[in-house]
Amino acid sequence: MMIIKQNMALIILIFSLFSSMALPQNTNLLEKKDTEKTINPAVQTIFSEIENAFSSGNVSALSAYLGPQTYFSLSNGINGYYSTSQAFYVLEDFFKIYKVVIFKFNNIQAGGNNPYATGEYVFELKGKRETAKVYISLKPAGSSWKITQITIN
Repeated sequence: MMIIKQNMALIILIFSLFSSMALPQNTNLLEKKDTEKTINPAVQTIFSEIENAFSSGNVSALSAYLGPQTYFSLSNGINGYYSTSQAFYVLEDFFKIYKVVIFKFNNIQAGGNNPYATGEYVFELKGKRETAKVYISLKPAGSSWKITQITIN
């Protein structure tokens, strides 16, 4: 009987230690989520400008936000890292083939150091209208923000 009480006390002690260790981690996670909710107005503006550029297929307007190494994963099979000038031509060719009908971001996460936006790209290809999902992420580059990734699938 004494052994059972000692084992039970030991189990309770171990459980309470693990429980108290887990509590600060949960608090930190909650605090991190709260700071990520802070919207950066500059990033919000950039995503608005990117949305307008995509909507009109304006590669010149997009090129202002292309980073020195932008990752692409496109529905036409293009994937990999491209320099700013290469990225310009990749996007130019893409917009010629996949003619934009409508583009709209439906989710913008403009807080933190890794903002991103997702949206829907409605395009015309060979006389048919189709839809693709879009993901675009930014990262800080000096006093501005640059596109680090464009995924269209």
